[in-house]
Amino acid sequence: MTAEPASILPDRVRRSLRRWRRRGGAPSIVVAVSGGGDSVALLRAMHAVAPGLGIALSVAHLNHGVRGEQADRDERFVAELAEALGLPIDLGRWHPERPGHFEADARRARYGWLVAVAGRRGAGAVAVGHTRDDQAETVLHRIVRGTGPRGLAGIPRRRRLAEGLELIRPMLDASREEARAFLDALGQPWREDPSNDDRSRTRARIRHEILPVLAGLNPKVAEALVSLARSERETVALADERVVELARRVREDAEPGTIAFRRDRLAALPPGARAEVVRLAWRRLGWPEGGMSSARWRRIAALVRSDRGRHAIGAGIDLVLSADQARLVPAAGVPAPLPPPPASLPIPGKVRWGGLTITSALDPPPELPSDERIDRDAVDPFDDGSGPHLLIGPALPGDRFAPLGMGGKSMPVADFLRGRRVPPADRGLVPVVRDRRGLIWVVGHRIADRVRRTDQTRRILALLADPEGPGP
Repeated sequence: MTAEPASILPDRVRRSLRRWRRRGGAPSIVVAVSGGGDSVALLRAMHAVAPGLGIALSVAHLNHGVRGEQADRDERFVAELAEALGLPIDLGRWHPERPGHFEADARRARYGWLVAVAGRRGAGAVAVGHTRDDQAETVLHRIVRGTGPRGLAGIPRRRRLAEGLELIRPMLDASREEARAFLDALGQPWREDPSNDDRSRTRARIRHEILPVLAGLNPKVAEALVSLARSERETVALADERVVELARRVREDAEPGTIAFRRDRLAALPPGARAEVVRLAWRRLGWPEGGMSSARWRRIAALVRSDRGRHAIGAGIDLVLSADQARLVPAAGVPAPLPPPPASLPIPGKVRWGGLTITSALDPPPELPSDERIDRDAVDPFDDGSGPHLLIGPALPGDRFAPLGMGGKSMPVADFLRGRRVPPADRGLVPVVRDRRGLIWVVGHRIADRVRRTDQTRRILALLADPEGPGP
């Protein structure tokens, strides 16, 4: 008997969420909703199955501000849908600042904002609406661009966004056709983004031109690409264990925002292992991999054995070779790579972020090193059930804080860093620490006025930022 369209998608989503919960997934999820068909279908399906799984939902929508009134209508549509479903919603706005870097900057802003939203909501996951079709398109896109086993592994079902927070894709086993059939059965409208049909974009050409041609040769080509991704993920998981071990042997201390290897040890590895070690370090630093094809990784591996000097390798990164070291650094005149996503800082505890180890200590002895000592009772930490914690990450668009010594006057973080003479290209790499109420520390610069110690301070929270060691 053929299942009804209204039940296929919820059943797939229910199975996915049940697996996630069995692995210890937290019972609160933020659903990222753009207003498009896939994300609306995800929200409606999760809303249908969440009560039976003991999961609480909230909705998040970020207006990217580049489509004018259409974007505003998308925002109103999502807000009205959340209200109709009785779900809380977070709305945010972002405006691009760097011409020619929209995709990368928008992705950083979107995920950084979602991490902050999840922290405020005490959520353990952010759910996004990628489907089986997105998986097939991603794998084919990477084949066209040039890739290896890792690229062929496609979109992961889940990945870490921050400490204690995962990005999950409950619809990855469902097709786009099933999502649309589900919405049609409910009579649920959605918003269309015209850019999805823009044939000047590679992804749109793959969806509307290349995949239909391949389907003429194999009607199940999408399923074949998805099966390929599943097989390659298993291969990559086994290889990763060995790569981590090799990386520990060849990494060296480096300046923040750069990567350094002991050149002789890196050069002694086989070319494929060399490329994977570099790629692991690249990913750990949070640099974007979107512009890196397998040919570029192989080129880096080959250049390690070349003459000393500086070599442009693409993606805004140069390889600098000396007698003893191979270093990856931002290219001159090119915007710095994007910082890693936000991470949770336990109170007390420590976390690694962007070349630093950030530590928090309660009521430390006077001799304990620290950069700042603040009033613990003035801090409003996040707490999702795993214990109180702060978030560390890049400043988000629109972030403000009242620096110590400014009489409580609030200002944009960008203006504060400009006043501190931080170059524009470096401002996005300056870490900030935040609690539920906002920023409490611009690392390396100043704390917020509201967390300063006073005569009434009873408990002290010490904060320290140290350069990382040589580990991967």
